[in-house]
Amino acid sequence: MNKKLSVLLLAAVLMISLCAAASASLYYVTGNNVRVRTGPGTDFDILSHLSRGTKIDVLSTSHGWARITLWTGSDEGYISTKFISRSKPTSNPTSSAVVSVPTVTETANYKTFSPANYYVIVNPTNNYVNMRWEANKTSPVKKIYYYGTQLRVLSENAYWCQVMDETTNDVGFILKSLLLKIGY
Repeated sequence: MNKKLSVLLLAAVLMISLCAAASASLYYVTGNNVRVRTGPGTDFDILSHLSRGTKIDVLSTSHGWARITLWTGSDEGYISTKFISRSKPTSNPTSSAVVSVPTVTETANYKTFSPANYYVIVNPTNNYVNMRWEANKTSPVKKIYYYGTQLRVLSENAYWCQVMDETTNDVGFILKSLLLKIGY
């Protein structure tokens, strides 16, 4: 009888542990168009992009990268731990057709933004350009643009342009060096 009770107790403990482990690995993606890569680093190929709020299962983490599967149990890959959280993210920051020009001075590398009004085309050094939520390279990617896409510049500083995609009214920041000014 004691042996049966011990086996049942062990089975119950294992079941509770498995349930706790399963719920402990549930995370949410906190950025938009977050890249899932074939390995733990930016030099690995991109498998796909995940939207804000997507449920993922974190299998392990190491050196700022999480090995994941989607909550559906498919598509294993790697994602930067900067873009995941145990808490479900709130709704996206909204972009608006009415845009205020940033007046905040960035770090010592950036100067105050000045109003601008001209058009550019995306001219990446690789295949695409990241539009970011804020004017710095560590800010989450808001959207991805490919060569030749036309954008309107709303403001600029020495390194960054605040741009608007007039087809979607999305507003964000792109490095100035990745844009080519066009005349009208």
